[in-house]
Amino acid sequence: MRDSAGYSLPHSDSRLDLIYNLASKNEVNSNRFELYAQDTYRRTFDEGEMILNYGVRLSHWSWNKEWLFSPRATMAFVPASNDNLTFRFSTGLYYQAPFYKEIKDTVTVNGNTSVILNENIKSQRSIHFVLGGEYRFKVNNRPFKATAEMYYKALSNLIPYNVDNVRVSYYGENMATGYAMGLDMKIYGEFVPGTDSWISAGIMKTQEKINGKSVPRPTDQRLNLSVFFSDYFPNTDKWKVTLKGHYAGGLPFGPPHTGRDKQVFRMSSYRRVDLGMSYRLLNNEDRHATNGISRHLRNVWLGIDAFNILGISNVNSYYWVTDITNNQYAVPNYLTGRQINARVLIEF
Repeated sequence: MRDSAGYSLPHSDSRLDLIYNLASKNEVNSNRFELYAQDTYRRTFDEGEMILNYGVRLSHWSWNKEWLFSPRATMAFVPASNDNLTFRFSTGLYYQAPFYKEIKDTVTVNGNTSVILNENIKSQRSIHFVLGGEYRFKVNNRPFKATAEMYYKALSNLIPYNVDNVRVSYYGENMATGYAMGLDMKIYGEFVPGTDSWISAGIMKTQEKINGKSVPRPTDQRLNLSVFFSDYFPNTDKWKVTLKGHYAGGLPFGPPHTGRDKQVFRMSSYRRVDLGMSYRLLNNEDRHATNGISRHLRNVWLGIDAFNILGISNVNSYYWVTDITNNQYAVPNYLTGRQINARVLIEF
């Protein structure tokens, strides 16, 4: 129900009309059958070593009487000139079988909407192409690893969906095609001796075409950056500090119950910085040198964390307010602000 200063929308002097209603009473009784096989083949050449991992998956769902045949393979190559370098290429045909939410279709008669189950629904399909590699190296005798992956996924038989706050509503039909493409990169290692840190970055674009119109998919987040850094206080391994930062581009959104073609707005970017400090209460790596209960413990850490230490107001979703002229205004719902957390970590 929508109201504006006491007026029900849509407004009528003679009766009460709801902006949207949904009635559902359905039963589902189905069986699923799945079978898969996988193998790994290795061969060494003068140029290096090749590793081929390949497999196939077969499945059947009695609800829509659909048989799925899904082959996939991953090939890795380690050159003989540098065994710290690995190249990978993966491809395959993947399916996402629908569940109850995806098979729900709706029919609206005289403003009343009811649910029917679509027995002709098909699994969403994706053809993957992933090219990547990793490189292991050392800086000042400390281990590091750099990874990168570039991917393209051709999507078909898509079942579009809308996101309303935390509720996901599917169209109930295979009525879209689309794609997802991007690049992920990460450097992981000991920037400080004895601690793990990493930096990662990702860019992605994903769109779908519905009724001849291309729109961003609900997961279309163009940029994602993260950093995690840990360090000990000078001349001691008892005190440890961690810093984590994250930045992500905004996701598409739009008014509820308006269709995917209206999801043309963008949320603000997500930004967050966490700061933590830990104190090692017990350092017992050589457990055989002690007696008593501490012999069964390896480490005991006491810690305190400040999540979102900068108190940034990140938007989670929007609450839509409608006035009497049926104009809608998006009011942001914010995630939790700054939060303090205490913890105890016991390692056996």
